[in-house]
Amino acid sequence: MSIIVTAFYKFVPLAKENLEVIQKDLMACGVSLEMGGLTILGAEGINGTVAGSAKAIDAWKKKIEELAGEVVFKDSESDSQPFKRWFVKIRKEIVSLGKPDVLPNGKHHHIPPEEWDRMIDEEDVVILDTRNTYETDIGVFEGALDPRLQSFQEFPEWVANCEIPKEKNVLMYCTGGIRCEKACLEMERQGYQNVYQLDGGILRYMKERPEGKWQGECFVFDHRVAVGKDLKPSQLYHLCPHCGDPGDVKTSCKYCGEMARICKRCKSNPNRESCSKNCAHHLDRVLQKSAV
Repeated sequence: MSIIVTAFYKFVPLAKENLEVIQKDLMACGVSLEMGGLTILGAEGINGTVAGSAKAIDAWKKKIEELAGEVVFKDSESDSQPFKRWFVKIRKEIVSLGKPDVLPNGKHHHIPPEEWDRMIDEEDVVILDTRNTYETDIGVFEGALDPRLQSFQEFPEWVANCEIPKEKNVLMYCTGGIRCEKACLEMERQGYQNVYQLDGGILRYMKERPEGKWQGECFVFDHRVAVGKDLKPSQLYHLCPHCGDPGDVKTSCKYCGEMARICKRCKSNPNRESCSKNCAHHLDRVLQKSAV
């Protein structure tokens, strides 16, 4: 049975005193629908990626829209349940910029995929990736500026120190759009005048323009690791068993002989040429003894 994975968010005021009640209600709903994934609640809105049967996802979407009004859902598929557990969590921010006062209010300079490509082809623009390095390492738009972020909270400081002219047309993107909602406002706060975001993010772009300007694969936050331009699970990347980053380096475990895929960074560490943390531990002991 094919599993539907849906990503969604909406900035909508939710009363702080009601968050725990909403959390329990959504938690119970997901359990009853036998779903997996993570939904984040906050006073500023809701954000999540969840997975389940087509029937379960339809019911979940109705539940979310009862809470938040009209919501855009971005669907993809998985051969199996890509999440091990089901969570509904309450946080100060539904995407953590570290600035709760940066609060989107409706659509702001969103451009659809077709217009995105037109602007890249016809105008003088800077394409800006707002994701983390483990995401940008496996796929980007050609020519994109990569800030090499380790976390989204580094973005404001990066903007303050970058050398992009304030009047330049900046086209920013992220996986599903939520980071850009805040990143766009933060750049405007710092004096940038022409900042635009890819509406629906990479996921919408690949759905509408699979032969477009995207290069590589798109990291997703579940056990599929990444999806290709057809939005199907990656056949290239696995989660590195040592650090959790995308891994595409095939290796034969030096302890037990099992095949594994690890990331390039861990490949450079001798005791991590192994298929699991357990084997890495035993291999480390072997290497220490041989060094004596």
